[in-house]
Amino acid sequence: MTINTALFAFPVNLIIGLSMVLAAWKFKCLSSDRHMTIALLLMIAAALVQGFMPAQASFTRSWPFVIVFTWFLTVLASRLFRKFSWAGLGLWIALWSGMLGSADATVTRVVVPREEFTQTLLPFGMRMDEFQVDRYQTGEPMEYRAQIILRDANREQSKTLRVNHPVHFRGHQLYLMDYDTSKGSESDYCIVMVTRQPWRWLVLAGILIMLGGAFKTFIL
Repeated sequence: MTINTALFAFPVNLIIGLSMVLAAWKFKCLSSDRHMTIALLLMIAAALVQGFMPAQASFTRSWPFVIVFTWFLTVLASRLFRKFSWAGLGLWIALWSGMLGSADATVTRVVVPREEFTQTLLPFGMRMDEFQVDRYQTGEPMEYRAQIILRDANREQSKTLRVNHPVHFRGHQLYLMDYDTSKGSESDYCIVMVTRQPWRWLVLAGILIMLGGAFKTFIL
């Protein structure tokens, strides 16, 4: 059964996260090697199931996976209360914020025309000003880019979008995805994927703490 992640958006996800920490502190018996071994085996089993299932199955959004993941984080937090380590803390923060933050993440595909600004639920509008396709000598597309006008309540900005080079605007990331291939540089529109991941900096912080802790362990 797939979970509707919208039900766990902020502040519900934060309350759940703090509850996990409280449970880990209250039930320090979960820090035993036996509990950690069981949690690791369950996570490995969940990873194997995810690996063999088709991508559209969304196993990571199912209740069995969430329960296993929550158990693993609770046991890991309990061990940190018993024996602190920077690497363990970084791993916990990265996994914790990655799981809980997914409820606040959004992905929107927007068709951006030349003639007018888009009307969407996003806090800003977009209009394509220019579009350019660079081609190989064979005629195949080598690179394409779009000059986009972004407009919110306060200002307008011009940004250049290229494939795999996201542009950041008002807490969103904009990716150039597609265009009218039949018209090339004369395309009347482009397709932009707009993502919002407000917890991504906490995930990055966790990864950096984990790497720093691992470096300290091996060097010192």
